[in-house]
Amino acid sequence: MKRDDRKKSVLDTEAEKWPEPQREWAKLAAGAMIFAGAPNEALAPVLDEVRESVAASGQTPSELFGEPVAFGRKRGKQSRPAAQILEGSLPFHSAAGAFTVMLASLGCLLLVLGIWIGFSDGWMARTFAGPVMLLFPLMFGLCGFAAWGWVLRTRGRLRAPLAIWVGTLAGFAGTVALMTALGGFEAPGPPNWAMPPIGIVLIVLAFKLPEPATRPLVDDSAWDDEHYFVHAENLLRGRYLFTKKQAVAALAESREHRQHPGAHGTAAADFGNVERFAAHLAAATRTPLKRGIILRRAGFSLIVVFFGITIISELIEGPTTAWLIIQSVMWLGLVVLLLLAWRPSRISSDAKAVQAERRRTARLLADADEK
Repeated sequence: MKRDDRKKSVLDTEAEKWPEPQREWAKLAAGAMIFAGAPNEALAPVLDEVRESVAASGQTPSELFGEPVAFGRKRGKQSRPAAQILEGSLPFHSAAGAFTVMLASLGCLLLVLGIWIGFSDGWMARTFAGPVMLLFPLMFGLCGFAAWGWVLRTRGRLRAPLAIWVGTLAGFAGTVALMTALGGFEAPGPPNWAMPPIGIVLIVLAFKLPEPATRPLVDDSAWDDEHYFVHAENLLRGRYLFTKKQAVAALAESREHRQHPGAHGTAAADFGNVERFAAHLAAATRTPLKRGIILRRAGFSLIVVFFGITIISELIEGPTTAWLIIQSVMWLGLVVLLLLAWRPSRISSDAKAVQAERRRTARLLADADEK
């Protein structure tokens, strides 16, 4: 059964429990919960609670709980697994998710490049031939490997990502060497008109893959205090981009509390799960977030500069075609957007938005604990 069919059956099953006049409210609320990321098993407890409250009060669901979509969106976010709330800003949360994202990204690239090259080189030409046929899968595989290293870093594992990134750089070097060695390899590839459909097939396939299971939060119930605080420090540095000095300062009060002679039990029993604890600290601590924002903008700037060098060299060599003029206009548009993004006020605004998102995550975790 397809994913959409399963969700539809869940909605219908829950809605059938409601009186006919209130059934549409229940379906809208349940649909909004699913759209907000709530698992199917979270629907029944929430809707049962609402239905019992409505029956006891004699009021309508809208009078008690407001509009169904707003209610469902709020409760759906609160019903998500804690790990999903914490990692909501990441493009993927597992190796299976990384494969899905990389497959979809490769499909999008082939779709865009296929159209681009089709207009540039001709639809019947075979631009994607020889070593180029190996280049895209290898490069995307390495990018996915490097991104998985970043996911591990957000989980407080600071050493493994370094090894992964060193391996990624070695892989890039090996790919360049392989492309050089296969320079005379002229195996024919598909015609340019076939690349966009291939890209669409990869995108559809990526969306048809099953959703990876959400991981549980790390089990820290048996950790001693040192293990707990070291992991909390690693989470602050890896997930929330604290410097080591900032992470130590943020944990100083909690460490001091645990060193008090009257402290009993474990740090996990005192402060809660270490991932939740780190999330609340990150939300409560004002840290300079501009470093990560600047690094992301710098990476995008390098891509735009490389794109510009290619276009300028083609303009100098000639001839100036209509397609080259279109590329130049597109590049100028990217330059304008880039200059706007580098404004100090825009960077400060983005940093505030990140901090606000951290506070929302902490509130969602707190609300989920109360449910």
